[in-house]
Amino acid sequence: MSLRSRLAILFGLVALVTSAMVGAFTFRTTTTELSDSIDRFLTERVADTAEDLRDDDDDEGPSGNGDRDRTRGQTRFFEGRPVADDDAIIQVTRGSNSVRSGTIELPVPDGFDSFDDLPETSLIFEDIEIDDEPYRLVSRTYVGGAVIQVARSTVEVEAVGRALVGRFALISTFVALVAAALGWLIASRTTAPLRRLTAVASGVAATSTGGSELSVADGDAAREDEIGKLAAGFKSMLQRLEDSREQQHRLIHDAGHELRTPLTSLRMNVEMLERGVDLEGDQREEILTAIRSELVELGDLFDEMIDLATDQRDVDFRPVPVDLDDVVRSVAARWDRRSDRPIRVDSASSVVTGDPAMLERAVNNLVSNADKFSPVGTPIEIVAGGGSVSVRDAGPGIPVEDRARVFDRFHRSVTTQSMPGSGLGLSIVSQIVEVHGGTVWASESPSGGADVGFKIPMAPAD
Repeated sequence: MSLRSRLAILFGLVALVTSAMVGAFTFRTTTTELSDSIDRFLTERVADTAEDLRDDDDDEGPSGNGDRDRTRGQTRFFEGRPVADDDAIIQVTRGSNSVRSGTIELPVPDGFDSFDDLPETSLIFEDIEIDDEPYRLVSRTYVGGAVIQVARSTVEVEAVGRALVGRFALISTFVALVAAALGWLIASRTTAPLRRLTAVASGVAATSTGGSELSVADGDAAREDEIGKLAAGFKSMLQRLEDSREQQHRLIHDAGHELRTPLTSLRMNVEMLERGVDLEGDQREEILTAIRSELVELGDLFDEMIDLATDQRDVDFRPVPVDLDDVVRSVAARWDRRSDRPIRVDSASSVVTGDPAMLERAVNNLVSNADKFSPVGTPIEIVAGGGSVSVRDAGPGIPVEDRARVFDRFHRSVTTQSMPGSGLGLSIVSQIVEVHGGTVWASESPSGGADVGFKIPMAPAD
């Protein structure tokens, strides 16, 4: 079932439940008011009938025998004055005498054996049936033993109740259908961006490309609601997929280009060894040295390509507090033992949050790059502090037009294309610094060489 259908059904159910609750409340209040109006009517009729009894006694006048005259007056009321009412059945009973409107005899209230058992001055209401017709009955005993009963049919009240139920059922059904239709329209409009994103995702899955689909998500990504955020996230994902695809193609192309040179050199040297059976010792050793150098360069290139292609830094990144001063001095000590050039360190303690091995790799690549391009015997200076590391050399420097691309994979300026190296060292530095949320730079050192470094955020103070 589609999301539109689910939302339409949900809208319809909410409307149905709401209208049903409103209908039930209205039905309850209406029927209660009608019942109360009948009870008020019956109470008024009982009072009016009691007033007639008192007026009849007063018409008899006093004779000195009050009780006997009262009894005589009540008897005259029963015998000569029939009770009539167009809206109700009225019955007045005293002893064995009774008078009523119409031909219907009203029963003794439920729970009592006779009219003599009824309590005085208490209204007793009950629902009865007379000839299968519902009535509301009230009974009251007055002083002197006269029992007044008034009954009124409740057929109209029940008919009104049934009519209300039928109307509310129709109204609830109509409201539910209208709400479901509106829900369908609203859901169709609301889920339109989701359907477009679904189409884009299906297109990406079918073609394995996302470049042409990025424009589809632009309009939805501009929204400020949840769908806009989803579209923006989806667009960002597509952009990363497209960038990753382009980087993979570029990596393969550049790697093939970089591998071609050392492989060609290796093939030529091996062919020379195969042809040169009578090579002198110095020539043979020179060729073997060249082969070993090319193999080392191929090994380094292979390791760096695997490191970049698998992109494991985001997965293995486990940040801890790291003092860049310790990292810099460790790398400087290692290069001081490895090379014949002086390594100068101007470093102060600066604690950052990062991965020690990754940061050491980044500093090591910077020093390796400086060592590669520095003249023999010239010093390399490492300046660190405030979350930044700067490695300065006395080499030819980096042309201004190449500084923006020096951290790209396999990029080499025209002046350094003949030098050994894979062209991936600074690219790895850039990737490590990016993982740490920092920035890299390449500029000119005070001595005219290159000044290459990075800066990452300091760790928050305790």
